Amino acid sequence: MTKPPPVPLARAATRVRTALQGLTRRMVPPEVGVLEVMSSFMATHATYALTRVGAADALASGPRTAAEVAAEAGTDPDATYRLLRACAGHGLLTRSGDRFALTPLGRALVSQHPGSMRPVVLMIGDPRYQAVWGQLPEAVVTGTPRAEAVHGVSMWELLDREPDYAAVFDDAMTRLTALDWPTVAAAYDFTPYGVVVDVGGGHGQLLASVLGVAPAARGVLLERPALLPHAERHLREAGVLERCRLVGGSFFDTAPDDGDLYVLRRVVHDLDDEQAVAVLTTLRAHTPAGATLVLMESVVPPDGGPHFATSLDLDMLLFVGGRERTEQEYAALLERAGFRLTRVVPTVSTVSLVEARPVT
Repeated sequence: MTKPPPVPLARAATRVRTALQGLTRRMVPPEVGVLEVMSSFMATHATYALTRVGAADALASGPRTAAEVAAEAGTDPDATYRLLRACAGHGLLTRSGDRFALTPLGRALVSQHPGSMRPVVLMIGDPRYQAVWGQLPEAVVTGTPRAEAVHGVSMWELLDREPDYAAVFDDAMTRLTALDWPTVAAAYDFTPYGVVVDVGGGHGQLLASVLGVAPAARGVLLERPALLPHAERHLREAGVLERCRLVGGSFFDTAPDDGDLYVLRRVVHDLDDEQAVAVLTTLRAHTPAGATLVLMESVVPPDGGPHFATSLDLDMLLFVGGRERTEQEYAALLERAGFRLTRVVPTVSTVSLVEARPVT
Protein backbone atom coordinates (compact mmCIF):
# COMPACT_ATOMS: atom_id res chain seq x y z
CA MET A 1 0.00 0.00 0.00
CA THR A 2 1.30 3.45 -0.89
CA LYS A 3 1.78 6.11 1.77
CA PRO A 4 -1.67 7.26 2.97
CA PRO A 5 -2.64 10.82 2.09
CA PRO A 6 -3.33 13.31 4.89
CA VAL A 7 -6.73 12.77 6.54
CA PRO A 8 -8.12 16.22 5.59
CA LEU A 9 -7.21 15.63 1.93
CA ALA A 10 -8.78 12.16 1.96
CA ARG A 11 -11.95 13.53 3.54
CA ALA A 12 -12.16 16.32 0.98
CA ALA A 13 -11.78 13.77 -1.83
CA THR A 14 -14.54 11.65 -0.30
CA ARG A 15 -16.87 14.66 -0.11
CA VAL A 16 -16.22 15.44 -3.77
CA ARG A 17 -16.80 11.82 -4.80
CA THR A 18 -20.01 11.64 -2.77
CA ALA A 19 -21.25 14.89 -4.29
CA LEU A 20 -20.56 13.61 -7.80
CA GLN A 21 -22.39 10.36 -7.07
CA GLY A 22 -25.35 12.32 -5.75
CA LEU A 23 -25.32 14.55 -8.82
CA THR A 24 -25.25 11.53 -11.12
CA ARG A 25 -28.27 10.02 -9.40
CA ARG A 26 -30.21 13.29 -9.61
CA MET A 27 -29.61 13.39 -13.37
CA VAL A 28 -31.66 10.24 -14.01
CA PRO A 29 -35.36 9.56 -13.32
CA PRO A 30 -35.97 8.15 -9.81
CA GLU A 31 -37.14 4.86 -11.31
CA VAL A 32 -33.84 4.44 -13.12
CA GLY A 33 -31.92 5.42 -9.99
CA VAL A 34 -33.73 2.74 -7.98
CA LEU A 35 -32.94 0.15 -10.66
CA GLU A 36 -29.27 1.10 -10.56
CA VAL A 37 -29.14 0.82 -6.77
CA MET A 38 -30.95 -2.52 -6.75
CA SER A 39 -28.79 -4.02 -9.48
CA SER A 40 -25.53 -3.18 -7.72
CA PHE A 41 -25.57 -6.70 -6.25
CA MET A 42 -24.71 -7.94 -9.75
CA ALA A 43 -21.32 -6.22 -9.53
CA THR A 44 -20.66 -8.04 -6.25
CA HIS A 45 -21.37 -11.43 -7.78
CA ALA A 46 -19.49 -10.70 -11.01
CA THR A 47 -16.43 -9.63 -9.01
CA TYR A 48 -16.70 -12.76 -6.86
CA ALA A 49 -16.99 -14.99 -9.92
CA LEU A 50 -14.03 -13.34 -11.67
CA THR A 51 -11.97 -14.02 -8.56
CA ARG A 52 -13.39 -17.40 -7.55
CA VAL A 53 -13.01 -19.17 -10.91
CA GLY A 54 -9.46 -17.88 -11.39
CA ALA A 55 -10.18 -15.57 -14.32
CA ALA A 56 -8.44 -12.63 -12.64
CA ASP A 57 -5.33 -14.75 -12.08
CA ALA A 58 -5.44 -15.90 -15.71
CA LEU A 59 -5.24 -12.25 -16.80
CA ALA A 60 -2.35 -11.38 -14.48
CA SER A 61 0.30 -11.86 -17.16
CA GLY A 62 -1.36 -9.51 -19.66
CA PRO A 63 -4.24 -9.13 -22.15
CA ARG A 64 -5.92 -12.33 -23.27
CA THR A 65 -9.02 -13.45 -25.11
CA ALA A 66 -11.94 -15.00 -23.30
CA ALA A 67 -11.10 -18.34 -24.90
CA GLU A 68 -7.55 -18.18 -23.52
CA VAL A 69 -8.82 -17.26 -20.06
CA ALA A 70 -11.36 -20.09 -20.19
CA ALA A 71 -8.70 -22.61 -21.22
CA GLU A 72 -6.55 -21.72 -18.22
CA ALA A 73 -9.40 -21.39 -15.73
CA GLY A 74 -11.28 -24.48 -16.91
CA THR A 75 -14.48 -22.57 -17.60
CA ASP A 76 -16.98 -22.37 -20.45
CA PRO A 77 -15.63 -20.00 -23.17
CA ASP A 78 -18.93 -18.28 -23.96
CA ALA A 79 -19.89 -17.81 -20.31
CA THR A 80 -16.36 -16.57 -19.59
CA TYR A 81 -16.64 -13.99 -22.37
CA ARG A 82 -19.93 -12.74 -20.93
CA LEU A 83 -18.41 -12.50 -17.44
CA LEU A 84 -15.37 -10.59 -18.71
CA ARG A 85 -17.59 -8.22 -20.70
CA ALA A 86 -19.69 -7.47 -17.61
CA CYS A 87 -16.59 -6.95 -15.44
CA ALA A 88 -15.26 -4.49 -18.00
CA GLY A 89 -18.45 -2.52 -17.44
CA HIS A 90 -17.72 -2.48 -13.71
CA GLY A 91 -14.23 -1.05 -14.24
CA LEU A 92 -12.33 -4.23 -13.37
CA LEU A 93 -11.15 -4.86 -16.93
CA THR A 94 -10.50 -3.02 -20.17
CA ARG A 95 -11.32 -4.40 -23.59
CA SER A 96 -9.51 -3.94 -26.88
CA GLY A 97 -11.01 -5.96 -29.70
CA ASP A 98 -11.40 -9.49 -28.40
CA ARG A 99 -8.76 -9.14 -25.68
CA PHE A 100 -9.34 -8.24 -22.05
CA ALA A 101 -6.88 -6.79 -19.55
CA LEU A 102 -6.94 -5.98 -15.85
CA THR A 103 -7.34 -2.40 -14.68
CA PRO A 104 -5.60 -1.33 -11.44
CA LEU A 105 -8.90 -2.15 -9.70
CA GLY A 106 -9.00 -5.61 -11.25
CA ARG A 107 -5.34 -6.26 -10.48
CA ALA A 108 -6.21 -6.08 -6.78
CA LEU A 109 -8.10 -9.37 -7.29
CA VAL A 110 -5.00 -11.31 -8.37
CA SER A 111 -3.70 -13.85 -5.85
CA GLN A 112 -0.07 -12.76 -5.97
CA HIS A 113 -0.68 -9.02 -6.10
CA PRO A 114 1.00 -7.31 -3.10
CA GLY A 115 -2.24 -5.54 -2.20
CA SER A 116 -4.57 -8.35 -3.18
CA MET A 117 -8.14 -8.07 -1.94
CA ARG A 118 -8.88 -11.61 -3.07
CA PRO A 119 -9.43 -12.96 0.49
CA VAL A 120 -12.00 -10.24 1.22
CA VAL A 121 -13.81 -10.81 -2.08
CA LEU A 122 -13.97 -14.55 -1.43
CA MET A 123 -15.50 -13.96 2.01
CA ILE A 124 -18.09 -11.37 0.94
CA GLY A 125 -19.12 -13.28 -2.17
CA ASP A 126 -19.36 -16.67 -0.45
CA PRO A 127 -22.93 -18.02 -0.58
CA ARG A 128 -22.86 -18.60 3.18
CA TYR A 129 -22.22 -14.91 3.73
CA GLN A 130 -24.66 -13.72 1.09
CA ALA A 131 -27.46 -15.92 2.44
CA VAL A 132 -27.41 -14.13 5.79
CA TRP A 133 -27.66 -10.73 4.07
CA GLY A 134 -30.80 -12.06 2.40
CA GLN A 135 -32.35 -12.06 5.89
CA LEU A 136 -32.01 -8.30 6.39
CA PRO A 137 -35.79 -7.62 6.35
CA GLU A 138 -36.28 -10.21 9.09
CA ALA A 139 -33.42 -8.71 11.10
CA VAL A 140 -35.03 -5.27 10.87
CA VAL A 141 -38.36 -6.70 12.04
CA THR A 142 -36.93 -8.72 14.94
CA GLY A 143 -33.82 -6.69 15.81
CA THR A 144 -31.87 -9.94 16.16
CA PRO A 145 -29.03 -11.58 14.17
CA ARG A 146 -30.01 -14.02 11.45
CA ALA A 147 -27.01 -16.31 10.94
CA GLU A 148 -28.62 -19.00 13.08
CA ALA A 149 -31.88 -18.79 11.12
CA VAL A 150 -29.93 -19.49 7.92
CA HIS A 151 -27.27 -21.94 9.08
CA GLY A 152 -28.81 -23.46 12.21
CA VAL A 153 -25.96 -22.18 14.41
CA SER A 154 -24.49 -18.83 15.37
CA MET A 155 -21.80 -17.21 13.22
CA TRP A 156 -19.03 -18.30 15.61
CA GLU A 157 -20.36 -21.87 15.74
CA LEU A 158 -20.53 -21.90 11.95
CA LEU A 159 -16.84 -21.08 11.76
CA ASP A 160 -16.11 -23.94 14.18
CA ARG A 161 -18.32 -26.31 12.18
CA GLU A 162 -17.03 -25.48 8.70
CA PRO A 163 -13.23 -25.19 8.65
CA ASP A 164 -13.15 -24.20 4.98
CA TYR A 165 -15.30 -21.15 5.68
CA ALA A 166 -13.28 -20.39 8.81
CA ALA A 167 -10.15 -20.32 6.63
CA VAL A 168 -11.84 -17.92 4.19
CA PHE A 169 -12.96 -15.73 7.10
CA ASP A 170 -9.53 -15.72 8.78
CA ASP A 171 -7.78 -14.85 5.52
CA ALA A 172 -10.19 -11.94 4.98
CA MET A 173 -9.69 -10.63 8.53
CA THR A 174 -5.93 -10.84 8.11
CA ARG A 175 -6.12 -8.86 4.88
CA LEU A 176 -8.39 -6.21 6.41
CA THR A 177 -6.01 -5.79 9.34
CA ALA A 178 -3.16 -5.28 6.88
CA LEU A 179 -5.29 -2.82 4.92
CA ASP A 180 -5.98 -0.69 8.01
CA TRP A 181 -2.49 -0.81 9.49
CA PRO A 182 -0.61 1.77 7.33
CA THR A 183 -3.32 4.34 8.00
CA VAL A 184 -3.29 3.55 11.74
CA ALA A 185 0.51 3.77 11.92
CA ALA A 186 0.41 7.12 10.14
CA ALA A 187 -2.15 8.53 12.58
CA TYR A 188 -1.05 7.22 15.99
CA ASP A 189 2.28 7.11 17.85
CA PHE A 190 2.83 3.77 19.61
CA THR A 191 6.41 4.46 20.74
CA PRO A 192 5.61 5.95 24.19
CA TYR A 193 4.21 2.64 25.46
CA GLY A 194 6.40 0.03 27.12
CA VAL A 195 3.89 -2.85 27.28
CA VAL A 196 1.23 -3.19 24.56
CA VAL A 197 -1.65 -5.60 25.27
CA ASP A 198 -3.63 -6.81 22.25
CA VAL A 199 -6.98 -7.94 23.64
CA GLY A 200 -8.64 -10.57 21.44
CA GLY A 201 -5.78 -10.20 18.98
CA GLY A 202 -6.35 -13.36 16.95
CA HIS A 203 -3.20 -14.53 15.21
CA GLY A 204 -1.16 -11.60 16.50
CA GLN A 205 -0.91 -9.71 13.24
CA LEU A 206 -1.79 -6.35 14.77
CA LEU A 207 0.52 -6.87 17.75
CA ALA A 208 3.40 -7.75 15.43
CA SER A 209 2.77 -4.57 13.44
CA VAL A 210 2.68 -2.41 16.59
CA LEU A 211 5.91 -3.92 17.89
CA GLY A 212 7.46 -3.31 14.49
CA VAL A 213 7.01 0.46 14.86
CA ALA A 214 7.70 0.47 18.62
CA PRO A 215 10.97 -1.47 18.87
CA ALA A 216 11.42 -0.78 22.58
CA ALA A 217 7.99 -2.14 23.53
CA ARG A 218 7.01 -5.57 24.75
CA GLY A 219 3.76 -7.20 23.72
CA VAL A 220 1.07 -9.30 25.39
CA LEU A 221 -1.56 -11.18 23.41
CA LEU A 222 -4.82 -12.24 25.08
CA GLU A 223 -6.74 -14.76 23.00
CA ARG A 224 -8.61 -18.05 23.21
CA PRO A 225 -6.17 -20.92 23.90
CA ALA A 226 -7.04 -22.65 20.61
CA LEU A 227 -5.66 -19.70 18.61
CA LEU A 228 -2.42 -19.23 20.52
CA PRO A 229 -0.35 -21.76 18.49
CA HIS A 230 -1.23 -19.85 15.30
CA ALA A 231 -0.35 -16.57 16.98
CA GLU A 232 2.95 -17.94 18.25
CA ARG A 233 3.88 -19.01 14.72
CA HIS A 234 2.97 -15.63 13.23
CA LEU A 235 4.81 -13.65 15.90
CA ARG A 236 7.88 -15.83 15.42
CA GLU A 237 7.79 -15.28 11.65
CA ALA A 238 7.47 -11.53 12.28
CA GLY A 239 10.60 -11.65 14.45
CA VAL A 240 8.94 -10.33 17.60
CA LEU A 241 8.05 -13.48 19.56
CA GLU A 242 10.92 -12.98 22.01
CA ARG A 243 9.28 -9.69 23.04
CA CYS A 244 5.82 -11.23 23.52
CA ARG A 245 3.87 -13.06 26.17
CA LEU A 246 0.85 -15.11 25.08
CA VAL A 247 -2.07 -15.41 27.51
CA GLY A 248 -4.94 -17.83 27.02
CA GLY A 249 -8.37 -16.66 28.13
CA SER A 250 -11.58 -14.81 27.31
CA PHE A 251 -11.78 -11.03 27.41
CA PHE A 252 -15.14 -11.45 29.14
CA ASP A 253 -13.34 -12.94 32.14
CA THR A 254 -9.81 -11.60 32.38
CA ALA A 255 -7.05 -9.37 31.04
CA PRO A 256 -3.34 -8.85 31.76
CA ASP A 257 -2.60 -6.42 34.59
CA ASP A 258 0.67 -4.92 33.38
CA GLY A 259 -0.19 -3.01 30.20
CA ASP A 260 0.63 0.57 29.34
CA LEU A 261 -1.57 0.40 26.23
CA TYR A 262 -4.57 -1.90 25.74
CA VAL A 263 -5.74 -2.30 22.12
CA LEU A 264 -8.98 -3.88 20.89
CA ARG A 265 -9.32 -3.98 17.11
CA ARG A 266 -12.91 -4.41 15.90
CA VAL A 267 -13.87 -6.31 19.04
CA VAL A 268 -16.45 -3.98 20.58
CA HIS A 269 -18.46 -3.70 17.35
CA ASP A 270 -19.15 -7.46 17.57
CA LEU A 271 -21.01 -6.88 20.85
CA ASP A 272 -24.31 -5.35 21.89
CA ASP A 273 -24.17 -2.60 24.49
CA GLU A 274 -24.47 -4.85 27.55
CA GLN A 275 -21.81 -7.25 26.27
CA ALA A 276 -19.54 -4.34 25.38
CA VAL A 277 -19.87 -2.84 28.85
CA ALA A 278 -19.15 -6.25 30.40
CA VAL A 279 -15.92 -6.63 28.40
CA LEU A 280 -14.81 -3.06 29.08
CA THR A 281 -15.65 -3.41 32.78
CA THR A 282 -13.50 -6.56 33.01
CA LEU A 283 -10.75 -4.70 31.21
CA ARG A 284 -11.05 -1.73 33.57
CA ALA A 285 -10.58 -4.02 36.56
CA HIS A 286 -7.19 -5.06 35.17
CA THR A 287 -6.04 -1.72 33.70
CA PRO A 288 -3.42 0.25 35.66
CA ALA A 289 -4.39 3.82 36.54
CA GLY A 290 -1.98 5.43 34.09
CA ALA A 291 -2.64 3.15 31.13
CA THR A 292 -4.34 4.00 27.83
CA LEU A 293 -7.12 2.12 26.03
CA VAL A 294 -7.52 2.29 22.25
CA LEU A 295 -10.51 0.85 20.41
CA MET A 296 -9.93 0.51 16.66
CA GLU A 297 -13.42 0.79 15.20
CA SER A 298 -15.41 2.40 12.42
CA VAL A 299 -17.09 5.44 13.97
CA VAL A 300 -20.46 6.51 12.59
CA PRO A 301 -20.48 10.21 11.63
CA PRO A 302 -22.78 12.29 13.86
CA ASP A 303 -24.42 13.96 10.86
CA GLY A 304 -25.43 10.66 9.27
CA GLY A 305 -23.34 11.38 6.18
CA PRO A 306 -22.13 8.61 3.86
CA HIS A 307 -19.66 6.31 5.61
CA PHE A 308 -18.75 2.63 5.39
CA ALA A 309 -19.66 2.34 9.09
CA THR A 310 -23.38 2.59 8.35
CA SER A 311 -23.25 -0.44 6.03
CA LEU A 312 -20.95 -2.35 8.37
CA ASP A 313 -23.48 -1.65 11.13
CA LEU A 314 -26.05 -3.73 9.26
CA ASP A 315 -23.46 -6.48 8.85
CA MET A 316 -23.01 -6.54 12.62
CA LEU A 317 -26.77 -6.66 13.15
CA LEU A 318 -27.13 -9.58 10.76
CA PHE A 319 -24.25 -11.79 11.84
CA VAL A 320 -23.52 -11.28 15.54
CA GLY A 321 -25.96 -8.76 16.99
CA GLY A 322 -23.29 -6.11 17.39
CA ARG A 323 -23.29 -2.53 16.12
CA GLU A 324 -21.16 0.38 14.93
CA ARG A 325 -21.37 3.48 17.13
CA THR A 326 -20.98 7.23 17.11
CA GLU A 327 -18.36 9.01 19.18
CA GLN A 328 -21.04 9.92 21.74
CA GLU A 329 -22.16 6.28 21.99
CA TYR A 330 -18.59 5.14 22.58
CA ALA A 331 -18.18 7.81 25.25
CA ALA A 332 -21.30 6.51 27.03
CA LEU A 333 -20.13 2.87 26.90
CA LEU A 334 -16.70 3.79 28.20
CA GLU A 335 -18.14 5.89 31.02
CA ARG A 336 -20.34 3.00 32.18
CA ALA A 337 -17.24 0.78 32.32
CA GLY A 338 -15.06 3.26 34.24
CA PHE A 339 -13.17 4.90 31.37
CA ARG A 340 -13.12 8.46 30.04
CA LEU A 341 -12.95 9.06 26.31
CA THR A 342 -10.03 11.40 25.60
CA ARG A 343 -10.14 11.72 21.81
CA VAL A 344 -11.06 10.04 18.52
CA VAL A 345 -8.24 9.88 16.00
CA PRO A 346 -9.48 9.49 12.41
CA THR A 347 -7.49 7.70 9.73
CA VAL A 348 -7.66 7.60 5.94
CA SER A 349 -9.24 4.12 6.06
CA THR A 350 -12.61 3.19 7.55
CA VAL A 351 -11.16 2.71 11.04
CA SER A 352 -10.69 5.36 13.73
CA LEU A 353 -8.87 5.12 17.06
CA VAL A 354 -11.13 5.72 20.05
CA GLU A 355 -8.74 6.59 22.88
CA ALA A 356 -9.70 6.45 26.57
CA ARG A 357 -8.15 6.37 30.02
CA PRO A 358 -9.32 4.87 33.32
CA VAL A 359 -11.32 7.08 35.65
CA THR A 360 -9.55 7.09 38.99
